[in-house]
Amino acid sequence: MEGEKKKDLTFVHAAIGAAICAIFWIIPPIAPITEVGMRCVGGFLAMVYLWSAVGTLWPSIFGLFMISISGIGVGDTGSAQFNNVWMTAVGTNTVLLTLFAMTLFGAVDEVGVTKYIARWLLTRKVYAGKPIAFLAVFYLCCFVLSTLVTPIAELIMLWPVAIRVVEVLEIKREDPIWKWFFVGMFLVSTLGQPFFPFMGAQLIPLSAFATMTQQMGMPMEVPMVQYMFMDLIMTAFVMALYLVLIKLMRVDTSKFKAMDPKIIEEQMPLPAMNFQQKAFLYMIPLYLIAVLLPQFIKGNPVSDFLNMISTLGITILFTLVMLVIKWNGKPLLDFQRVAYKQMNWGIFFMIAAAVYAAGTLSNKATGVTEFLMQTLTPILGGQPEMIFIALMFTVALVITNFANNAAMAVVLMPVVINFSNQLGINPIPVAAGVVLMVFVAMLTPAASPHAGMMWGRRDLYTPKDILSIGLPMCAITLVSYIFVGYPLLKMIMG
Repeated sequence: MEGEKKKDLTFVHAAIGAAICAIFWIIPPIAPITEVGMRCVGGFLAMVYLWSAVGTLWPSIFGLFMISISGIGVGDTGSAQFNNVWMTAVGTNTVLLTLFAMTLFGAVDEVGVTKYIARWLLTRKVYAGKPIAFLAVFYLCCFVLSTLVTPIAELIMLWPVAIRVVEVLEIKREDPIWKWFFVGMFLVSTLGQPFFPFMGAQLIPLSAFATMTQQMGMPMEVPMVQYMFMDLIMTAFVMALYLVLIKLMRVDTSKFKAMDPKIIEEQMPLPAMNFQQKAFLYMIPLYLIAVLLPQFIKGNPVSDFLNMISTLGITILFTLVMLVIKWNGKPLLDFQRVAYKQMNWGIFFMIAAAVYAAGTLSNKATGVTEFLMQTLTPILGGQPEMIFIALMFTVALVITNFANNAAMAVVLMPVVINFSNQLGINPIPVAAGVVLMVFVAMLTPAASPHAGMMWGRRDLYTPKDILSIGLPMCAITLVSYIFVGYPLLKMIMG
């Protein structure tokens, strides 16, 4: 019965998505939006709705199909126009980067490297007899793993370890530290998710920002190094505030004094690393050095070459190396098996559809940009800079807890770009802040896939636990990004 109910809801949502498209195809254009613009808006809004309601794979294909028959395109007509939309959307370097990065880093988890990283972090003797230090180390492990894989994979890996820890230490469900421990674990996971700008859902709004600014004749990109630095700093800052809040609330953490690294070793028994696992472990820092080197050291053959091939070329190069080197008669990277198990085709097509849709909405032929400016100027126009930032970050935080994270960021990008220009401020720090804010998603099951998974674990969290801690922490995170994060973003992003 439950499966039938889900299937019925899927058809209902599909009908609603189709109705959204139909309405925007039928009603007269709302000036200054053109007829083509109305069709593109309909396809985009239907796609955003379906992303939040049913998933990412077929809604992305559906939305891109509707945009491809809207008449958008330059010069081409008929099948040439239709084909050009799909070739442009799926053939971008961003989409190809998604394919190779997901496979390359998916192999890190597939061969078991993430388990060794987790055990190494959790067996540091620095926290022995120090409850707050243990929490800090455990949350650091959550952060690292959430950046390398996904919060879902990371939580699946660490939940059993966390449950065994509280059992061994005789921490009961009614002890206040229980909910603080598990909610904090989830909070740092969702904050760490968008760390790597070249993989995952965070690539969608970042690429949309670059596409939109290019369409507007002022090409810009959010710089990767500064973006990653900000996510690291702000996650550390928020988690430090979380630990301070635990102390201020006088939550009893004394049972963690008995925590010993040997407990983790017993709960995570692993054999010695083999050559394949070591190769992927060393690949991670080498890859990051290759990606980041051209931004720090310029004017030498190595940096010039890496800059020429870009992040896409670097990812392909590392993939080639892992395919060429063999171990036990097989390539280090079993591309077919890893792609089958680790490749998220929903994210793949969502990036293709969202980035192309973002470009169409910024195209002057649609009139959408002018419409947004006319409609929102009475609200956002002429506001002081910090009021504008507070409004944008607040809206990002609120809507992401009820809808798809990346989709909401894409929706906000044209507002960020246009009103930043109107106010005479750099849109890059604003865009980066909005992208990071939309991943503070934990207050409803619809906030993100891993939020839905968290809300479903009633043995660990109750709705009251999540909201009693999550609401104030989301508010603290919002204030932190407005008054600490944004000034830092301005400083390091020029």
